Amino acid sequence: MVNSNPYIQRRYHQQRGLSLVEMLVSLAITAMLLTATMVAIDTSFRAYASAAESASTQASTRMVINRLLMMIRNSTAHGPLTLTEAKDFDTNATQEESTITSNFLEMIDPKGRLIRIEHNASENTLYLRVDQNGNFTYDNSELAQPLLSGVEKAAFYTKHRINDEGIYQLERGSIDLSVVPDRDNTLAIESASQSTIRVIASTMPRRIDY
Repeated sequence: MVNSNPYIQRRYHQQRGLSLVEMLVSLAITAMLLTATMVAIDTSFRAYASAAESASTQASTRMVINRLLMMIRNSTAHGPLTLTEAKDFDTNATQEESTITSNFLEMIDPKGRLIRIEHNASENTLYLRVDQNGNFTYDNSELAQPLLSGVEKAAFYTKHRINDEGIYQLERGSIDLSVVPDRDNTLAIESASQSTIRVIASTMPRRIDY
């Protein structure tokens, strides 16, 4: 028997729950809001990681540059001395007037060891090599130490002069490094436009007469 009381019918109508369509619409709106929130949070974390990696790369690059400048100032017999000597190791080496541009730099440290700073383009790494015999043969007698990774480009500029005794002397040595931060911590959209960190420094040896 159907109850015809209008009050009871209105009460039943007011207590009616959500329909299936309304529930699905509510779930869809909630899912979109949660997705947008998670994307914003993920973007924020990735941007922070990218900025932190960039700052870390700048700091490590400057530390390496300062170390190299100190080595140049305290060393002697800086090379390469001639373009022919430079091309023996770097076929792309060039010379403009008295300045030679190459991807490596050689010197003799205060302990009498031959030091070479070289850029390995295939590994994007800057290496420090120490040889006790005075001749780099790339055997077990050498000590190879990676100085900096992520180095896309490296150029060393050596400007020499010849003194009265016919000896080459380094007037000024310059370093130009282009380093890319770790792209694993950046957004895909940021990776394409990630700025390369470029650091240029120059110095003169303290011992000009040798």
